[in-house]
Amino acid sequence: MGGGTYVKPWSPSLRTSIGVFVEVAEGGRFSGAGGNRYSFIYSGDVNGDGQGGNDLIYIPLDQSEIQFDTCANDCGSNVTPDQQWAALDAFIKQDKYLSAHRGEISERFGEVNPWYSNIDLRILQDFAFGGAQEHNFQVSVDLLNVANLISSDWGVRKIASSSATSPLRLSGFDTNGAPVFNFTGPARTFIDDPSIYSRWRMQLGLRYFLQ
Repeated sequence: MGGGTYVKPWSPSLRTSIGVFVEVAEGGRFSGAGGNRYSFIYSGDVNGDGQGGNDLIYIPLDQSEIQFDTCANDCGSNVTPDQQWAALDAFIKQDKYLSAHRGEISERFGEVNPWYSNIDLRILQDFAFGGAQEHNFQVSVDLLNVANLISSDWGVRKIASSSATSPLRLSGFDTNGAPVFNFTGPARTFIDDPSIYSRWRMQLGLRYFLQ
């Protein structure tokens, strides 16, 4: 994080201040409910503990380490086992965390949102009137995430889609009790964050005080 302010006095009663605040970070503030760190989990009760949707996935090294069933729905064009493996393999390769942890069980909250940058701009205009007791007015303009105002491609944060963090659906078990899956995940992990943090905003203010 960093910031700076430039002040230009035009006269004893007229002054302009311009301030800039810059934030560059990876992931964002941690929240146990998600939003900036994620766990990759199976859809279904893979470990047989009676609770589905909380089992961390194993990231296979190759196709021999996972079994797929023919998919009837929610798999798009990836119907056959080979098609589903190809889609999963491509999904793993495009994700920095998954590709670095093949052959391992994914960590709880192991996935982190990508780096982002945020630039805020503040403009203050001061006016002073009167004699011994000056009447001071200050007009403020705050432009939050000003880069997004300049270009809709800038200042946009990324988050993981819910389908990306639960890409494997339990289809059943084979005769040896090994799990069989369907790949229902997307092609990419991260999507544009539709929240207010990815959009520019403007605040206007007026302040009066005696000096």
